[in-house]
Amino acid sequence: QPDRATEVFQLMQQQGIRPDEVTYNSLINALGRAKQHDKANEVFQLMQQQKVRPNVVTFTTLIDAYLRAGQRDRALAVLASMKAAGVKPNQVTVRVLEKHGVAV
Repeated sequence: QPDRATEVFQLMQQQGIRPDEVTYNSLINALGRAKQHDKANEVFQLMQQQKVRPNVVTFTTLIDAYLRAGQRDRALAVLASMKAAGVKPNQVTVRVLEKHGVAV
């Protein structure tokens, strides 16, 4: 799935279609579930470079990817950057954190 999602993403860009936050979120999610959290982070960085503002879904998806990979410190760093960006955690964010044993 992540390979197909990456292909579609690249095809969109080649055709001049500007990915929106839903597109980025979908790709980050596919990469995170495939345990490709570093690639998910690269997409997250690209999203910001392209001036597409990450939303609560984006941050929560990346937090979940890091927690699934056992990278609690990186997940907490994403949570901190989420708060610094003025994006408030929602109930899903809290559930993801609690599921992985992170106190909120």
